[in-house]
Amino acid sequence: MSGPKVVRIVTREEILEICRGHLARVDAALAEWMRIGRRNDCIDDEAVVAAQRRRDALAMLIAQDRFADLQKQAPIETEFLRDDLQQRLAKVAAEQTAARTREQREREAASALLRALQKTGRPLDPDLEKGLERGDSAATARGFLLLGETGPVQADTSLAAKLRDDAPPASFADWARAQPAPSQDPAIDRVAARITEIAQIADLEEEANWQSRLAEAASAPAKRRHLILDALEVETGRALTAARQRVAAIAALHATLAEAEAAGLDVGRWRADIETAEPGEIEAREAEAASSILTHREAKAVQARRAAVLEGLSGLGYEVAEGMSTAWASEGRLVIRSAARPDYGVELSGADRFQMRPVAFDANGRGPDPARDKDAETIWCGDVTGLEQRLAALGDGLKIEKALPIGAVPLKRIEIGGSDGGARIEAPVLRQRTLR
Repeated sequence: MSGPKVVRIVTREEILEICRGHLARVDAALAEWMRIGRRNDCIDDEAVVAAQRRRDALAMLIAQDRFADLQKQAPIETEFLRDDLQQRLAKVAAEQTAARTREQREREAASALLRALQKTGRPLDPDLEKGLERGDSAATARGFLLLGETGPVQADTSLAAKLRDDAPPASFADWARAQPAPSQDPAIDRVAARITEIAQIADLEEEANWQSRLAEAASAPAKRRHLILDALEVETGRALTAARQRVAAIAALHATLAEAEAAGLDVGRWRADIETAEPGEIEAREAEAASSILTHREAKAVQARRAAVLEGLSGLGYEVAEGMSTAWASEGRLVIRSAARPDYGVELSGADRFQMRPVAFDANGRGPDPARDKDAETIWCGDVTGLEQRLAALGDGLKIEKALPIGAVPLKRIEIGGSDGGARIEAPVLRQRTLR
């Protein structure tokens, strides 16, 4: 297959750009993990050190040219940080729910203790009575001691008997656990869990109001409780949905902006006033930034591919002059002469994928003997192999996606003028690339 070829060039610079973008996204996820984790006191220094160590290991993959490994592992680390944060937040929420349940049980026990004391007929200290009504722990401890001094009462003869006998004295916690568990409306737990989740990820001005109404619902008559809970269900449901959407949009924007900065783009206009922007605006910024990254990256990649091909052909003896890269970009095609065979050369065209085909030069209607064209195509095949090897030595890659056999199509002949076979085209200085 020595005729015209369609090839895909992937340069080391292009791969590095992609890998740096992946690493930048890991950095953004790590920063978000630390910010929310510390806000909710669910990560410690040891976890931070371990996460930073994993991040540094990913950066080392780039230094070791293990680009494929980096592109596989970086998204896994990003997802791990996201999942790990959710697990930590869920654990905190579960602990808070358990604490609320204990507090509720203690309030119910304090209320039962107050009723038991009132049945004894002894006058109670007003402060103690108010403390028991509030479920104050100090008041319940005093009340429990006072109950032990009253002797057996009809309401709790078993407890009084234990106080009189030689059995180990019961603590208030033991007594509280022995009380019947209060019936809890599932909606109360559901609303409480929503409030907790919202507070974990967003500033929540309504939290005090919601908690107050939730506490009211816990002790309110059934009709009143249902009215309060129905309203809280609607309000907290909407707030949680909005908070989740906003947090997800901001996280996506931060990740994309980190990638954009790694690519060298100015992200100021996208980052301005993120905290006050609406979710729709945040999503629009993220989409615009992502599009700009692709455009910027593709432009750099095309430039790097062209420079790589021209440099490789120059090393194979083709007459490459400064400025040809710009000429190729502006005109969409470029013709280069072989120094060893001045009447033959190669035509390059394209951007994402390049078409490379051998050509013959005619001057004033005269050119090389067509019988030599097959030999020129065979030599060109060897040049393509040499180009592939040179690119590989520099960390680049060349993949032939389409090739025609020798003689499949007549060799393209290009009419040129001038005694030197054609005018030179000016272009910028080619990049300097070295073997490592």
